[in-house]
Amino acid sequence: MFETVSRPVLRRLVFLAMALGANASLALSVGEMDVRSHLGEPLRATVPLGRLGSLSASDVQISLASEDVHRSYGIEQATHASPLVFTLQVDRKGEASVLVSSERPVGEPYLDFVLEVRWPAGRSLKHFEVLLDPPPR
Repeated sequence: MFETVSRPVLRRLVFLAMALGANASLALSVGEMDVRSHLGEPLRATVPLGRLGSLSASDVQISLASEDVHRSYGIEQATHASPLVFTLQVDRKGEASVLVSSERPVGEPYLDFVLEVRWPAGRSLKHFEVLLDPPPR
């Protein structure tokens, strides 16, 4: 039922598994935004990044992408009446997320911007088009 594997093949498989595992810990993946606020309220949303692995919270920088990056996505530089604030959050299990917030209420129903996440081994960009629903009645 089971075949034996030679030592050289087994060594290669173990090395490959270790290499793939190491690379996985060096990459963050920017997920979909979960918006928890409505039009006319300060923005509150979260974006999952996945497990930090060997990274520390101080290794990760989050910001609004540059004007050149926005242009490459075919959008004007994101300008909002209330500036967006990006805060890295890490839970006890090492799962990271970005809290996207604003201090003042958002008066525009549509937000269009590119989030940039940087860490020592890489960078990720994600374009978000957010439609804010009116508050429930």
